[in-house]
Amino acid sequence: MNRDLIQKKNIALGLLFKGIGMGLNFLLIPLQLTFLGKEEYGIWVTVFSIVNWVFTFDIGIGNGLRNNLTDLLSINDYKKSSAFISTSYIMLLAFSVVIFVIGFGFIYLVNFQDVFNYQDKTNSYLQIFVLISLFFTVINFVLSVYKKLYLAIHQSYVVEQVNSVFLGVYILFIWCWIHFGIDNKSLIALVLIFGVLNVIISLVVTIVFFRLRKRLKISLKLFQKKIAKLLLSLGGKFFVINMSLLIILSTDNIIISNILGPSHVTDYSVIQRIFQFLIVGFSVVLASSWGLYMEAIVKKDYSWISKNLKKMFFLYLGIVFLSVLVFFKIDFILKIWLSENIIIVPKGLVFLNMSYTVIFCFTNIFFFFINATGKIKLQMYLYIIGAIINIPLSIFLVNFLGTSTGVILSTVICTIPLTIAMPIQTKFILRRFKEDKITTG
Repeated sequence: MNRDLIQKKNIALGLLFKGIGMGLNFLLIPLQLTFLGKEEYGIWVTVFSIVNWVFTFDIGIGNGLRNNLTDLLSINDYKKSSAFISTSYIMLLAFSVVIFVIGFGFIYLVNFQDVFNYQDKTNSYLQIFVLISLFFTVINFVLSVYKKLYLAIHQSYVVEQVNSVFLGVYILFIWCWIHFGIDNKSLIALVLIFGVLNVIISLVVTIVFFRLRKRLKISLKLFQKKIAKLLLSLGGKFFVINMSLLIILSTDNIIISNILGPSHVTDYSVIQRIFQFLIVGFSVVLASSWGLYMEAIVKKDYSWISKNLKKMFFLYLGIVFLSVLVFFKIDFILKIWLSENIIIVPKGLVFLNMSYTVIFCFTNIFFFFINATGKIKLQMYLYIIGAIINIPLSIFLVNFLGTSTGVILSTVICTIPLTIAMPIQTKFILRRFKEDKITTG
């Protein structure tokens, strides 16, 4: 296997499709704002920040599958690979049913008018909207396993390719809805468009994967309790990390909406989305490294790992440059992007989003290597501490500062310990690997 060639292909195609996806996202947000209006767009963003919590409830099974499947396919063990895939799908299906049942009961106990600080829609309407959002989310919770399958076979660019196709079709539907003057422009109409398209595309991509790789199969008969326990062992740590990260990031919109109102969520999320493009773009660059690190560890090619880490740091400097450029050109970007002056831009909010982007991307260089080794306890503990601190600190800072800037400041504070610890742990693991004193797992 030529790792450098595989990596170059994934980076090149990944960035191409991610670039297309970013361009489509720039088109999407103004369309969604037109479709819903500023306040209801704030509700949309807030609800999806809540229901996307579902994706952490795979108990880390997705990442556990990815790590094990990469190892098994590298030695052409298709029988055991099929058992891992089947077990993962069955476990996720079971979890999705449980999550939907619990979510269904919870939704009808909550007054979403109070949660969102929004009175223009009845509570029953908002409950139906959240329920539909949850329904499509749990379906895609299972179907999105295809992403881990493509990552395991070192084709991370396919994930971005599929996302670009989805965004293109989604935008076309919204544009037609607006252009042809269909009256029912509502939260429920938009979530139906979003959900149905997502399910159809994910289902098609999953079918194509297995049709092209007939030695890999899904069957109830292939479920194994031993594999389930193995997935939960490593996956449990990934679950805690994902849950902690989710608390740090996804509670932002809820806190802002509850304290300041949903229109402030729109301002915050638009600025965040601009910098998020840089984070996601760099994640595309890093994506193929995870599986390649695992393959290099198996073959004890530690010099390639060190070389690749240095390469990723060099590419990271480009993210630093782009983040600073966005900071100084944010007004121009918003004017070109949204045309109308509907977004309020506190400079502190922009600066702290820039800071978070630089910090998170730097730490991500080391996350991908550490995750490939499975040595994630330290990372898990630091994320738990950050998650515990984040919500009360965010509430305090939003009330103290009186703006959404307090939320991103809290996030930056909570992620600084990881920024310090991860490079040190990476250096330690590499040194120990080279001494052959530890193994992966």
